[in-house]
Formats: sequence, structure tokens, C-alpha cells
Amino acid sequence: MVLATLQLGRKVMSPHRVRHSSIMAALEATGENVRVVQQLSRHTKPEIVMRYDDNRKDLQGEMTGVLSGLLGK
Repeated sequence: MVLATLQLGRKVMSPHRVRHSSIMAALEATGENVRVVQQLSRHTKPEIVMRYDDNRKDLQGEMTGVLSGLLGK
């Protein structure tokens, strides 16, 4: 199977990237309603949608900054 890609500036938009962006936009538009977005995305586990939400908020980066600050004291 051949997957179509679209070049937008420097980014290549694949079907997976479009799906990822849509899920992130749906989380933003629904006020982070994971259950509704899970139904939209057809992911079987809410944890997968929550991972998208974590990436959207960059929670890992935020916590890395907190821990880095603690080490600097």
C-alpha cells in the first residue's frame, strides 16, 4: 500500500501526522475530554489518548525543568 504524503514547507504531512494533529486539536476543542476524543480516534485504551494530551501540554518537559531546578539548589 502506498501512503500519500504532502509537503508543507519543511514538514512532510503523512496520514499518521494528520491523525495525530486531529487528535490533539480535538483534545483542545473539547476541553481535554479524553472519553469523547477516544471515541473519535477509535483508540481502545484511554491511556493512549492521554499520552497525546501529555505531549500537547509537554508535561514531561515541565517536570524535567522542576527536577533540574531542584538539582541546582
